[in-house]
Amino acid sequence: MRLDGKVAIITGAAEGIGRGCAEAFAREGARVIVADLKREAGEETTHALLAAGAQAAFVHLDVAEPDSVELLVRRTVELYGQLDVLVSNAGIGGRKFGDGPTHQCSVDAWDKMMQVNLRGTFLACKYAIPELIQRGGGSIITMASVLGLVGTQGLFDTHAYATSKAGIIGLTRAIAAHYARQRVRANALAPGLIDTAMAARTKSDMDLYQQVAFWQPLGPLGHVRDVAEAAVFLASDESKFITGIVLPVDGGWTVQ
Repeated sequence: MRLDGKVAIITGAAEGIGRGCAEAFAREGARVIVADLKREAGEETTHALLAAGAQAAFVHLDVAEPDSVELLVRRTVELYGQLDVLVSNAGIGGRKFGDGPTHQCSVDAWDKMMQVNLRGTFLACKYAIPELIQRGGGSIITMASVLGLVGTQGLFDTHAYATSKAGIIGLTRAIAAHYARQRVRANALAPGLIDTAMAARTKSDMDLYQQVAFWQPLGPLGHVRDVAEAAVFLASDESKFITGIVLPVDGGWTVQ
């Protein structure tokens, strides 16, 4: 029970990596706020956690809207009296919005990636930090990507998405440095290709799948739990002397 007594907000927790984090945190004893724009899926995730004996609540959230994020944090404190951990996971891919190589990326796609991925992370941190300080410290875990660390030479050339994830890394490190003396830690996870809905295109394209298998030597697809367990570690007191890191969960992609 590494998170026993802790209260955690997890954004984008209705499905995928976010849901995996919610399940892992609940198993480790945390009280979990499932925050997501997808109301039906978010409520289903929350009901599953409650059925498993966890303490959990759903809060409808639009991470790009300041009032929505501020309400999320306020609701968390109203429900549980404290906030110890923020997992800022909510984000979207850009391809369906027109993301691509810089000369092909649409302005709308660029703005959408910055609005949801980068602005959403900023807002979650902005409103969570005062409560973490009030608590005497806490842990922020942001969700970057291997694409925020490396270029891909045609493999996944969605430059707005990659830039938003690189921005998250920069923001996380700035927060880590600025708030360390107030015992607020901030670390980023940088997943490679994980077996979620965002991997559907790769799984359906054998050539692309084989390319990913080369870049991720430990396997072409990681599992949601691989990322969730890394988040548990960064949320727990086991990592109390770690801040400002970017932890790749990428099957070895970034060592090449």
